[in-house]
Amino acid sequence: AEQGTLYAGGPLQPEGSSAGSLPLEGKFADRFSDTVTTTDTSYRSKDLSITVTAHTLGKGSNRVAYYVADVYTSNIDCFKTYFAQNTYGSGFTEKITDMSADVGAVLAMNGDSYCYNHQHTAGSLIRNGVVYRAEPTSSDVCILYRDGVMRTYSPGQFDLKQAVQDGAYQSWTFGPRLLDDQGRAMTEFNTWDYIRESHPRSAVGYYEPGHYCFLVADGRSAQSSGMTLQEMSLVFEKLGCAAAYNLDGGHSAFLAFQGQVVNPRR
Repeated sequence: AEQGTLYAGGPLQPEGSSAGSLPLEGKFADRFSDTVTTTDTSYRSKDLSITVTAHTLGKGSNRVAYYVADVYTSNIDCFKTYFAQNTYGSGFTEKITDMSADVGAVLAMNGDSYCYNHQHTAGSLIRNGVVYRAEPTSSDVCILYRDGVMRTYSPGQFDLKQAVQDGAYQSWTFGPRLLDDQGRAMTEFNTWDYIRESHPRSAVGYYEPGHYCFLVADGRSAQSSGMTLQEMSLVFEKLGCAAAYNLDGGHSAFLAFQGQVVNPRR
């Protein structure tokens, strides 16, 4: 069970509305289609394009299987978050597969386990433009703005009031951030030792407004050992992302595409 997830797809603004349109000036126009077209690994619509690919890293007992969903959108309202049972707070649980079905998500990934993170992280909580919580944190923070920009912050850098003024649309407080401000893999991470070890992992990456990726790594099995934070940060650097952020992992690491679970369950 999970307490929160993020997803691409689902209900958009009413036909003709431009409330969520990004100022991309047709930059990714060739990625979209006037009619919905799908394959087992791809999806295209008028404002959403997703391609899912499988990858491996290492060999033998150090082999890691991971999956990358490359996401383009011209409408930031395609990039949503959802609470278990559609309710904010503790004690509301729901399988992520059911949460994905609830909202008709094309692509879904687990989030930051917001209601379990008080001991280590707490922090602010913004979901779909609504501020639910405003608490200090010792963890890195990730913000998606309504203009499509995604930024990661160290605790000392983050200012909630400024983020809201700048149009904060989604926030996550788990981390750590995986790339520095120049898009290079980090070598030191703001988290506790257990999180630095090899685990099944979920993370979100950002290239530029309208272009993102969801990444999930399998672990704790004979087929995949899991990723360290260092390994995942290097993957995002190689992908060419400008920013990347680690989300809750372990048994919660989950990726679904068009109603099918992408990563094998443990």
